[in-house]
Amino acid sequence: MPSPTAQSSSRRSPLRAAVLFAAAAASTGCLALGAAVPASAEPAAAASTPGSAVGTTVNAAVSAENPPTQAELDRAREQAAASAAKLAQAQADLAAAQSALDALAAQANAALEAYQQAVEAKDAAVTEEAAQRERLAQAEATLAEGKKDLGQWASQAYRGGGSLSEYSGLVSVLKGGATDDTASAIASAKRIGDGRSNAVEAYEEAQRVQADATVKAAAAAEEARKQADLATAAKQQADALVAQQRSQVQNLAVLQAAAAGNAASTADHAANLAAAKAQADAAAAAYAASAAAGSITAVAGDCDTGISLVGFANGLIPRSALCPLTSAPGHVLRSDAANAFTALNQAYAAQFGKNISVTDSYRTLAEQIDVKARKPGLAAKPGTSRHGLGIAVDLGDGIQNADSAQHQWMDRNAALYGWINPAWAQNRSGQFEPWHWEFTG
Repeated sequence: MPSPTAQSSSRRSPLRAAVLFAAAAASTGCLALGAAVPASAEPAAAASTPGSAVGTTVNAAVSAENPPTQAELDRAREQAAASAAKLAQAQADLAAAQSALDALAAQANAALEAYQQAVEAKDAAVTEEAAQRERLAQAEATLAEGKKDLGQWASQAYRGGGSLSEYSGLVSVLKGGATDDTASAIASAKRIGDGRSNAVEAYEEAQRVQADATVKAAAAAEEARKQADLATAAKQQADALVAQQRSQVQNLAVLQAAAAGNAASTADHAANLAAAKAQADAAAAAYAASAAAGSITAVAGDCDTGISLVGFANGLIPRSALCPLTSAPGHVLRSDAANAFTALNQAYAAQFGKNISVTDSYRTLAEQIDVKARKPGLAAKPGTSRHGLGIAVDLGDGIQNADSAQHQWMDRNAALYGWINPAWAQNRSGQFEPWHWEFTG
């Protein structure tokens, strides 16, 4: 039968092991994430910190009456070392994942921007083709009318007793070919009447316009096809990169939880969501009040005004055709940009406990002119700003600082919602606008 002392030792063994592990962990500096204990600190002193349940237990358990064995100390130190190694590996994995995500996010941003530029170039080429075809149609109408008039004049001259050969320039024109000697055609027209020589010149000019418009229309059509292909390829690349980015963001969250502790991470996330919801509810209430007073109707994150923006010039889009940002009262964007921003804001709020601060969004032409006058080095030429298309925002709350945690989070996550800080705005040695973000959808 075991002695009372042996029974007491057996009953205390799990407690002693836990206490020894805690003491050893404290001596290795890994009891809490990022908290190191100096190597010179005495375990007993560290364990007796006020308010520390572990410290109290250590003092009570490690006593002269029941000292730990060397094997228990060795085992506790091995467990502490393993825990420290596990934490260090988790932190190293987290750092590597953050670095990989930063690189991938930069690639995704570049692909989205390339897609945006290709789409805009395609649209410009389509517009150019339409303009050249309109120019061609006008030239052909001018040619048809001029050919009819010149034919009548030549016929009248011939019936009047002249020789048709005298009007060789007109004959060449009427046969559909350009004359080699425009002066000859004009001289022929002068025999009919000086005023009619202008018609020959107009006809020749219409022929030149016809030829030029035909070439330019064909070139614009080819450019439109080329840019459409580039846009398709860029979109496919952007979609693939964003999918990878989304996966890495999820993996990063797992690693962050492993490094910081799941319980703390979950608690922080819940607290942030609660704070963000309270802020969003307050913003929604204020926005509803302004809507009741006659301003834009407040909507959720699925806004669709039902109004096409085709035909509206930059900065001349009516506010009724745009969607308000419920998290940022007074600000409006194009419907798809507004809906994507709402989703982005929800993710941001879950991380930081508050909504994204928006300092500027859609900018009318008059506002663009005003900003250009006040900030000539920063503002785009009036009528060309992406703010005037309802797809750009300027942000605050730390996002305007490229080195802040908020901006870093945006760099890693905004592309998942179609938003980017364009390459030109990242040029620290030139036009540097870390606060400027654009929707690429």
